Amino acid sequence: MQAIFLSLAILFFGVSQQPPGIEIDAAKLPMEAAAAEAFVPAGWMIEAETTGDLNKDGVPDLAIKLVEVLPPDADKENPPERRRALLLLLTGEAGTLRRVALANKVLQCTRCGGAFYGVAESPANVVIENGVVIVRQEYGSRELTEETLRFRHDPVSGRFVFIGMDRVVTDRMTALTVSESSNFLTGVKLITKERYDEKRDRKSKLSAKRERLVVKKRFIEEVEAASF
Repeated sequence: MQAIFLSLAILFFGVSQQPPGIEIDAAKLPMEAAAAEAFVPAGWMIEAETTGDLNKDGVPDLAIKLVEVLPPDADKENPPERRRALLLLLTGEAGTLRRVALANKVLQCTRCGGAFYGVAESPANVVIENGVVIVRQEYGSRELTEETLRFRHDPVSGRFVFIGMDRVVTDRMTALTVSESSNFLTGVKLITKERYDEKRDRKSKLSAKRERLVVKKRFIEEVEAASF
């Protein structure tokens, strides 16, 4: 009986938990190159890219979203889990691209969206607004979680600092929404609870409070989406 249980446990965990993929080794990537493709390692591809001025020098820079290449024999209707990574490149005066960040854990994987996305690949959207790198992603089932992470270039260290996060959790059965907005520059966190009122066709605020945060400087490479 114990052997049967052990076999079933191995089968269960083997199916439900995908083995971790191999992270991109930053040491094996060039620090500078003429094109974004030069920073893409074997087995990976560019999923999307966006432009914007990241260091306020008036020159458009790049935020590159990388994803593991889909295996040739993969089921297109039910694709396997693939890791993502975020690459930030600054543009020099001669047009040369310089790597300033490689974040292996800030973007959720392609199958980390939970039951809400079913067999569809879950999103991890990256934009640049007013010099800030913004990551937006969501996941869940009955409770749907939407996260917005913000990073800004620190001219002193030359790295990208985690400056804020918004997190909205909605219970799709009870229509209760809990919103948290954390500002790591001011050390303030706002928490709001709302519930959708069908009769009024709008959300009604149930509570709102303000908390102080213990602020610790964190860089984009240290932020792991799954930890939230």
